[in-house]
Amino acid sequence: MSENFNLKKELVLERFKTLNPDSKISLGGQEITVRELIKHIEKEDEFGRNVVKAQIKMLQVLSSGM
Repeated sequence: MSENFNLKKELVLERFKTLNPDSKISLGGQEITVRELIKHIEKEDEFGRNVVKAQIKMLQVLSSGM
């Protein structure tokens, strides 16, 4: 992956690491624990990459004041 993606990935990982690892989040119609989510992001599988993209987009929207 590119250096830019790696920076985004690290930002998203740090955000999720502040949450309880056993908390469940509903994504794409399925529930997943924060721990599982972090594993997907660390593996950089398709699901993990999509989570990173979605989180970065959400941060951009929030930082722009919508």
